Amino acid sequence: MAKQRRSDPRDHIPMHPLEFQTLLVLLEGNLHGYGIAKEIEARGGEVGKILPTNLYRRLRDLAAKGLISEMEDPAGTRKKLFLITGFGRQVARAEAERMETLVGFARSRDLLPSRTGEG
Repeated sequence: MAKQRRSDPRDHIPMHPLEFQTLLVLLEGNLHGYGIAKEIEARGGEVGKILPTNLYRRLRDLAAKGLISEMEDPAGTRKKLFLITGFGRQVARAEAERMETLVGFARSRDLLPSRTGEG
């Protein structure tokens, strides 16, 4: 029987913005889908208004990849809580590092101002 290779976090990037935002929200704590959507919308940015069908499709995809998992709400509600997995944390870090590199290139081409106080 062949030994199964553990997935490399870099295999999951680049990420869809809604998936990355979801992981960022879940880094702060477990939430149900509606709470995730409201938190992402409150942060603004390119995602905009989140349609429930789009969010739950993304949550299903993230769970299938092992980046998040779900659990019953300990408060006894019928809502599922979503939580980021250790592997999801690694993928979020890889995506953030990828974006940081791109922003560095943009700064070097004078598309964005250089940060002050670095060095």
